[in-house]
Amino acid sequence: MKRFVSILITAITLTAIAGCEQFSTSYQRIDDDEFRMLKYIWEPADAAPGDTIKLTAVFAGKKKVLDNDLKWWVSFNVIRDLFGNTTVVDSVRLKTPITATFMNPDAYFSPKTQAIEFKIPIPESIVRKSASIPEAWADALPAQMRGALPKELAAMTKTQIVDMIDGLSKRNSGAVSPDTAKFLVPILQYFTVPMRIITEEPNRQPYPHTIISTQYIRYNSRFKAAGIPVNNIPIVDKVVVYKVKGSDVESIENKSAVTYDSTILDESGNSVIPVEEGYSYFLDAIASPIDTTITMDGKRIPEKHRVYRQFQLDKEETNGIHHSKFMDIDNFNGKITMPADKKITKFTFWLTVYDEARNERLRPNGEWLVERSGRLIYK
Repeated sequence: MKRFVSILITAITLTAIAGCEQFSTSYQRIDDDEFRMLKYIWEPADAAPGDTIKLTAVFAGKKKVLDNDLKWWVSFNVIRDLFGNTTVVDSVRLKTPITATFMNPDAYFSPKTQAIEFKIPIPESIVRKSASIPEAWADALPAQMRGALPKELAAMTKTQIVDMIDGLSKRNSGAVSPDTAKFLVPILQYFTVPMRIITEEPNRQPYPHTIISTQYIRYNSRFKAAGIPVNNIPIVDKVVVYKVKGSDVESIENKSAVTYDSTILDESGNSVIPVEEGYSYFLDAIASPIDTTITMDGKRIPEKHRVYRQFQLDKEETNGIHHSKFMDIDNFNGKITMPADKKITKFTFWLTVYDEARNERLRPNGEWLVERSGRLIYK
């Protein structure tokens, strides 16, 4: 009994210690001794069979030889079931990468990052051959969805549907009538298929590491002339830090309810954020365009943008300082916890803007990454 009590006390003590101690790293903070992915950018976001995609993979932290230390694979045949589970049927190695140069003005990345680009031709047959859509495609749908289909459409095979879509897209450059466009919208959502990039870091210790990025391929861009929605990559117009009175403010989603000042972080790398006690700070990105889309039930809705934030501090400034005194950023609300040690002044922010829309089946991912650097001035 005494031994049990002793073990229990030890367990409680260890739990208490663990609860008080912060983790030495975070998903948001990128340190120099960690190899971290920032983003895989797919251009264009809304690609069709036969198009060529430019994939840019951007990393930060520990340096790697991206076309040697990492193994790159692409799969055009991925099964995605109704529950969102995915299975790669087959894949091939990606070769002949083009390494992105840091001086490329279109890249928006500094030497603090590493980037590699691949030009990937999408097979014309990707939808025809994708195992995610069976030949008897209508039989794989839930009964309610299957019952809502016109009988003539439900009776057609996958091959017949793809032939129909392909034929319409080539006729008058896809400029179909409004009635045909309305008929096509849900069909194009049913006949959207996934492709996947798999990046392996086989020599990572103690365990190998695999990064997966999935995109969805559909025919929508072939019918742009008919007004069928196409998902564009959101372009960041500005990166801003909001300064709000009160150190305990948890959200500024409703900006009309708070008084704030704003600091625009530009691309010069020399932006300055004044830091004062008694204020809360929030990091955000404003992007455009706001695309509209059509849901599975025929409603036209605007997309929403979501921001993911990562950052890096200067290793010379943080040397010897406990990580609990570092900066941190809450990705739920964008709130910045400023460094507790005022010797920390330099920062680099990376912000990824994602677009999303509910009730659109397998919407392609529109995403963009920007970098902003500068320093903090404590008042």
